[in-house]
Amino acid sequence: MSATTSRFTASGILLVWGIILVYFQLSGRIASYLHPDFHGPTFIAGIVLLVLSGTLIFTLRSVDPSEEEDCGARHPFGGGILALAVLLIPVLMAVRISQGQFSENAVMNRGLVTDSADLPTFSSPIDPALPGESETPVDGSMMDPSLYLKKNADGQIVVETVDLLYAAAEEGMRADFENKSVEVKGQFLSARIGNPGGNRFQLMRLFVMCCAADARPVAITVQAKPGTQFPEMTWVKVIGTATFPVEGGRHLTLIEADSVSETEPPDESFTY
Repeated sequence: MSATTSRFTASGILLVWGIILVYFQLSGRIASYLHPDFHGPTFIAGIVLLVLSGTLIFTLRSVDPSEEEDCGARHPFGGGILALAVLLIPVLMAVRISQGQFSENAVMNRGLVTDSADLPTFSSPIDPALPGESETPVDGSMMDPSLYLKKNADGQIVVETVDLLYAAAEEGMRADFENKSVEVKGQFLSARIGNPGGNRFQLMRLFVMCCAADARPVAITVQAKPGTQFPEMTWVKVIGTATFPVEGGRHLTLIEADSVSETEPPDESFTY
């Protein structure tokens, strides 16, 4: 393969990768793969690849004619052609067939996380105060939950599944949500265990630290009216009362649903 052909091949690889990265950013599909902290750098990387691709093309005139020799004999499998195929075909196939979301099988294979202790960011609750020490500030004031808990137009607390999972493990957080009306969105999954009455299901969101590769399916239990059913992985909005009964020796997050309705997927399919 000649030096000119080699440069065209390298430029083409950089061009395709740059276009893909920029496309994922501009189309919003990047939200299904990466933490928001990485969206900007990924977009910049795509622009840099496009610039490098153009640079290779526009500097072809500087190629030394003596380098224009056929190197095919040294590459019995096509040399640069094989490299081009290896570097481009997998990413093009991924762009073409990617669903932009996890399937039910992928979620179940990873295993539902129903205990915050199984999350990588979990830290044990603070030990209780020693005798004679106070858990309240010196001035006796406590922060008003309304200052940091978002509510919808109907007054329900808008919360994420992972927040309720952490609340089950920490008494202070439980007080913010317990026996209060909440709104929480997630994907519907049938409850295959811990469902003696047949009226419970799992509400799942994918929790990530960095990207889709480390996504963990975080699920809470919803107790709804008998017959409440949706296709698996349907996005639903649950309005109900947050409770934390003790089941199996630990506090379980349980939403006693007043209503369950299908809803549009959020802009961000992950929680962080």
